[in-house]
Amino acid sequence: MKLISLAFFLSLSNLLFAQTGIKGFTKSATGEPLPFSTVYIKGTTNGTTSNSEGEYYLKTPAGSHTIVAQHVGYKVTEKNVTLNQNQTIRFDFALSEQALQLKEVIVTAGDEDPAHRVIREAIKMRKFYESEVKAFKTDAYLKGLFRLDDKPDKILGQQITVDTGILYLSESVSKFSFELPDKVSERMISSKVSGDEQGFSFNQASDFNINPYNKFIDLDMEREFVSPIAPQAFLFYDYQWLGFFEENDRLINKIKVIPKRSTDPVFEGVVYIVEDEWRFHTIDLFVTKARGLEFIDSLKVNQVFAPTDFDIWMPISQKFSFRFGAFGFKGSGYYIGVYSNYEVEPNYKAYREAGLYEQKFEAKEEKDLFQEEDFTREVLVVEEGSNERDTTYWKNIRPVPLTSIEVADYQVKDSIRLVKESEPYKDSIDTERNKLTFGKIFLSGYTHFNSIEEKYWSLPAIISIFQFNTVEGFVPELQPTIWRQIDGRTKYWLRPAVRYGFSNEKFNAKLEGGYRKLDDKFTRFYAGGGHYISQFDESEAITPFINSYVTLVNGENFMKIFQKSFGYFRFQQEVKNGILLNTKVEYASRDTLTNTSEYTWASDEKTNFTSNQPPNMELAQTGFEKNQALIFDVTFRFLFKQTYATRPDRKFVYQSKYPEVFVTYKKGVNALGSDVNFDFVEIKVIDEMSLGLVGTSNYAIAGGGFLNDKSLTFVDFQHFSGNQTALSQVGDPLKFELLPFYQFSTTKPFFEAHYEHHFNEFIFNKIPLVKKLNFQAVATANFLTTETIGNYFEVGAGIEHIFKFMRVDYYWALRNGEFFGSGFRIGVGF
Repeated sequence: MKLISLAFFLSLSNLLFAQTGIKGFTKSATGEPLPFSTVYIKGTTNGTTSNSEGEYYLKTPAGSHTIVAQHVGYKVTEKNVTLNQNQTIRFDFALSEQALQLKEVIVTAGDEDPAHRVIREAIKMRKFYESEVKAFKTDAYLKGLFRLDDKPDKILGQQITVDTGILYLSESVSKFSFELPDKVSERMISSKVSGDEQGFSFNQASDFNINPYNKFIDLDMEREFVSPIAPQAFLFYDYQWLGFFEENDRLINKIKVIPKRSTDPVFEGVVYIVEDEWRFHTIDLFVTKARGLEFIDSLKVNQVFAPTDFDIWMPISQKFSFRFGAFGFKGSGYYIGVYSNYEVEPNYKAYREAGLYEQKFEAKEEKDLFQEEDFTREVLVVEEGSNERDTTYWKNIRPVPLTSIEVADYQVKDSIRLVKESEPYKDSIDTERNKLTFGKIFLSGYTHFNSIEEKYWSLPAIISIFQFNTVEGFVPELQPTIWRQIDGRTKYWLRPAVRYGFSNEKFNAKLEGGYRKLDDKFTRFYAGGGHYISQFDESEAITPFINSYVTLVNGENFMKIFQKSFGYFRFQQEVKNGILLNTKVEYASRDTLTNTSEYTWASDEKTNFTSNQPPNMELAQTGFEKNQALIFDVTFRFLFKQTYATRPDRKFVYQSKYPEVFVTYKKGVNALGSDVNFDFVEIKVIDEMSLGLVGTSNYAIAGGGFLNDKSLTFVDFQHFSGNQTALSQVGDPLKFELLPFYQFSTTKPFFEAHYEHHFNEFIFNKIPLVKKLNFQAVATANFLTTETIGNYFEVGAGIEHIFKFMRVDYYWALRNGEFFGSGFRIGVGF
């Protein structure tokens, strides 16, 4: 009876999960596998791509169909099949190499290559095809794979524990919608990540929505790349006509794309263009490291197009494959996209402007594919349960068969995952990670892991503990951190800090902590208190490390500090999409400090120590008597038209093409024994812009002032981010490089503007020999105006990407038209 029951259930399973389709391999005429070939049902966009072993599976409705297989450089092959319901047949496509025909033309010296005629016609039609489709929706299957082929044993003394092999394997199925100019909407209905049963794929169809008809093609690198049919393409490319072939009564030109220069941001490879229609049939292009790729040695782009509704051609498959190498790591990977079930809305306006409307839409009714409400700021939704699909589901839905290596990776990592989630395994791994080493103690810091309870604590490296300043002398500062995670996300943290000045013989301590609510509003709570030191510019005008260096080596003490006994509470939450609230209230007792040490390694002639009360043009004595201060401040950050993705476990915000705007109000409250009484407002705008081939720019402007300054100390002044050292600090968009730290701090209205342009490789890639160094040029301009300083202006020119991470600039400054200063600055510039 048990055998009968088993046979019954097996038969029922076969009936329930039987598929109708065709499977097999795509091979060359000599039997070699042809990986990533496109296989589809003729007259539709329902297709698939063979995997890296040449194996394919095409889900096909019952009935008679013509199945088409194509591969770059090979002749399109068709097969007529008839399938019954729940029937799967096997057929291996044997594709012969494309026999290109050459027109009988007489070429004489000085004649141009026939490819130029084709490219010129394609350039004429480029703008039309760029906007031919007003909107579309499609089903998108994406698969991404990264593998590590080689790795170093250690980096900076730290053991590399990651193994070679597949690092990341993920699949996803989405419903993707697009409307001009840039509206997108995507719903991920299935997600699978190898080795992470609860994980959600980071695949996103919009990331691969690349239109080859754009003048510049954005591959999410530092530089955009010139399309082979851009209006200025002949300035960047040469072309060679390799011949033509016929397909479905169309003549297809095969053209080799050849860069004119070795370092321009351009492609090389082959494009196939349909005669008379001048549209892409297939593109097979690649980019090399010399053309501006960062940490990637090469990137190959393959897109295959097929006709959809209204005979509009859309990509039915595309592949991005790459090789990478950096710091001893070498590897490769790819993303495959298969698109089916297209619904297309033509851009009727574009057809009318091109004079093509009547011949295509004379008897057709214009309909909108989408309504306005179909697109919102939520551009991606990952459905609840999308990561819980079983093996049978994926077997039915997956258009690209897994390779034997990928099957093994899923199986092995699923088995390993059960082991890795066990307490004995976590305990053994923690035991290994918790071992003390020289590198952890002195260079990177030590972290103690308790993965079972997701509790951790860390200690800073010894190299970062010791500081020096002229108020405290040598001062070790210890800031351990304790934190707790839930499912890999930090829930709360605590950071006690203690420091002792050997010169002023004072001990300071504080405790700070934070709590994160795991919601989609980025809710955070922070609190802290203690008896500690603080810089006059509490945004940390100069880092302790840089100050320690210049004090000991150069004999200059730029960091100015005061004593503060304080308690504060801070709260953050997104009150509405694109509007983030940050608010803080602090009560502090503040007192001045004086220098107690003149120790330095510099000679007496070079030593130039100044008082701990910073000099200022508006206030003769910046020191102050002990005072109490109750200060409340609130900042709203506005990110206009902010788009975001929601997953069942969190929300992700995407970078907006619009500026970030910050509005700040700060109030010194004269209550509860507080001695301050002031009102301060500031508006700040920050943005980044791409200027195509010329590079990228970022700018920041800020302005404001005190509405009321009845009672405040120098600590409460508006301070500007200056610099008087040769070392430049990164990360502050409102940064001056030659402005003294406190000399022009003010209570008057102010306005400042900052502009920085990164030419990337636009300049140096045109200079012989120098272009091989991959240096990148950068230019800077900064401006400040107040009643006290007048008009201050500084400009800088520099080189970044030196040894991949260094940057050197030279700056000049003018104040009210007169020379103010100049100097080199060294910093970090990737």
